[in-house]
Amino acid sequence: MSDFSSNLRRLRKRSGLSQEALAGRLAVTRQTVSSWERGNSYPDLELLTRISDVLQTSPNDLLYPPAKKRASVGNPSPRSFRTVAVILFVAGLLLGISAASQSYASSPDTVSWHFVLSDALPYWVAAFLSGMVFIGFEQVLLLLQDIRWGESN
Repeated sequence: MSDFSSNLRRLRKRSGLSQEALAGRLAVTRQTVSSWERGNSYPDLELLTRISDVLQTSPNDLLYPPAKKRASVGNPSPRSFRTVAVILFVAGLLLGISAASQSYASSPDTVSWHFVLSDALPYWVAAFLSGMVFIGFEQVLLLLQDIRWGESN
């Protein structure tokens, strides 16, 4: 089965349309839609754009599998900002624990340990705020992508 066939079936079902309903909107027979979904035939370019309009998606979403889509060079994906934020959160947590952990010898034969919260807080606050900045970048990028997608339709 081709990428187009599986994408058409997936996007049609996501839109809540039967093969009959999609065929009616495109002025083709249900058998034609079935043939596309089985990979036995393919629509022409004009029909492809009409299908993408009916399914409220781009022609690229019909033609290419989601895993093969690539972010354009120079445009970071929103997911990369979330990854950086998680790394900052974990690094800040560990640095704060390390900075606030203090051991001392209470007597010659024993070692005691205690945790000083005020030593950990600067690391935790910095990691939290830095991570939130990256999550904010992610949200702004997603919003800009939605706006750009709206303009292209």
